[in-house]
Amino acid sequence: MVFVKIYKELFIVVLIFLVGWAGFTYLRLEPEVPSMQVSIEDEEQLGEIINELVLQDMEEIHSPYLDSAIFDITTRLESNIESTPYEFTFHVIKKEEVNAFATLGGHIFIHSALIEAMDNPEQLAAVLAHEMGHVEERHVVDRMVTEIGVTLLFSVLTGNDPVLISELMQISLSNVFSRSQEAEADDFGLELLVNSGISPFSMAQAFRKLKEESNGGYSPEILSTHPNINSRIRKSMAFEVNESFVAKPFDIDWVHVQQEVVEAM
Repeated sequence: MVFVKIYKELFIVVLIFLVGWAGFTYLRLEPEVPSMQVSIEDEEQLGEIINELVLQDMEEIHSPYLDSAIFDITTRLESNIESTPYEFTFHVIKKEEVNAFATLGGHIFIHSALIEAMDNPEQLAAVLAHEMGHVEERHVVDRMVTEIGVTLLFSVLTGNDPVLISELMQISLSNVFSRSQEAEADDFGLELLVNSGISPFSMAQAFRKLKEESNGGYSPEILSTHPNINSRIRKSMAFEVNESFVAKPFDIDWVHVQQEVVEAM
């Protein structure tokens, strides 16, 4: 009888453990989303701090055709986002690496070399739509919180610690996202392109150009830790559009825009 009692108690303990494990595994609550800990207002303030630092170290480029082209491209993209809490700001900076990156508060930086590398404004629009996806999905905020924690992030607003601010800028410049975040940004970008009257094939073409750059020895940040580039190209090519979809080309003298960028370099 003693052994029966022991086995019975052991069975109950094991059963409780299994029930608890199953409950934790299948019924656990989702963890708090990091970005929800940072308001849009706080993000915008932090974005202004980062923006000021970036532009201290990098030269922003302006010229008539270039400014007009960036305005036309970004205005069309922004006007076709259903709703957004952000006021996007786009900066063209003098950089020889083919890249673009988003920081907090809707600031997006475009390397001059990216404009040189793209064959047309639609390809540049595809890259920018992807970066806007990172902003809209709050991937930039998530990464900041993950890297330094929400407490230190908020201390930037109040403490003005130069070391911490420098770290924040370095995180912004690296902008390495998870594979799932990159996939979400691609999805957002493809939808935005179609809504903006731009063929989703433009994203495939842009990825091909970026792949060419990476084969040359330099790996653009937009390819770092991303899903396989070939699968992303196939996904963009296979993206379904409505039968009534008609692409609306930009009325932009792209060669002239690129010439101005080259002259500015």
